Amino acid sequence: MKIDKFTATLIVIIILLIVCLFISTSSNTSDSDPYAKQKQKIDSLTIHIAALEEIQLKYDNTIAVYRDSLSLMDSQIDSTKNKIKKIQNDYGKKIKVISSANHDELGDFFTNRYK
Repeated sequence: MKIDKFTATLIVIIILLIVCLFISTSSNTSDSDPYAKQKQKIDSLTIHIAALEEIQLKYDNTIAVYRDSLSLMDSQIDSTKNKIKKIQNDYGKKIKVISSANHDELGDFFTNRYK
């Protein structure tokens, strides 16, 4: 059986077409979604963003607690300042009285003070 040139060329072309068809089909199955990598990155970033939002909520809650604590401390400081001013005024009045007091009045003052 003798194969002429035309038949041999035809067989080679058919084999090449089959190989090309096989290669293109196999690459299409692996690349069925050309945006798969981008979708995977988007999903990964979405998960990362959700985790960061959760951490941000924790920080916001901590800041709110600190803000409330500072507000309470500010009110305590104001209360203490008012008490100090009242004591200063009371002792300022007593000092004025003491500066004009005689010896017996001074003795009574310190006796009453340290009872």
